Amino acid sequence: MTKKTMMTTTNSHHRSIFTGLFLALSLLVCNSLQAQDSGLYWKYKDYDGAIAVSIPGYIAKSGSLFIHEKGGKKLIRKVKRVRVLVFPDGQAPFTDKDFRRFNRKARRHNLDELITVRSGKTRVNVYGKMRKNTIRKIVVFFNEPGDAAGMVSLKGKFNLKDLDDSIRKMEQKSKDGKKPVIPDSVKIPVSRV
Repeated sequence: MTKKTMMTTTNSHHRSIFTGLFLALSLLVCNSLQAQDSGLYWKYKDYDGAIAVSIPGYIAKSGSLFIHEKGGKKLIRKVKRVRVLVFPDGQAPFTDKDFRRFNRKARRHNLDELITVRSGKTRVNVYGKMRKNTIRKIVVFFNEPGDAAGMVSLKGKFNLKDLDDSIRKMEQKSKDGKKPVIPDSVKIPVSRV
């Protein structure tokens, strides 16, 4: 075997290893993108009557050019991805099995249930993932029977101080002079077991 043929077999061997690693990495990235809302968006986005929108971060950042408020611009620029899935007729096809599966995967991915609001048959669930003092993911499920139902999934890096500052600015700009019911500081209770 000549030196030239040995080099070509070595190069082709390196290419096949590189291709295999690239495919494995691509599968991991695709799996992590689906973990944002545990596949519910992808499962139900093609249902009849569903309105499904996925907005990448660069579009949200370009949308911040049209916001005049400095705090709002700062928050919008930190958005990495938004997914919205709405069923306007109020009949969301989410089953109890879907919610159990979502809760199981959410716990595995450190997504904690932050708020649950129930009023009659109306229901709103808010889940969030925090790391240090930043909120990384927010997933909101809502169901108003007869009106609308769906979910909103938001991924980004939101600093709690920035959220608190923007809430305070909105509080100061209330037009009717009444003080809105907003807590002094935003504190999200998260308990780890």
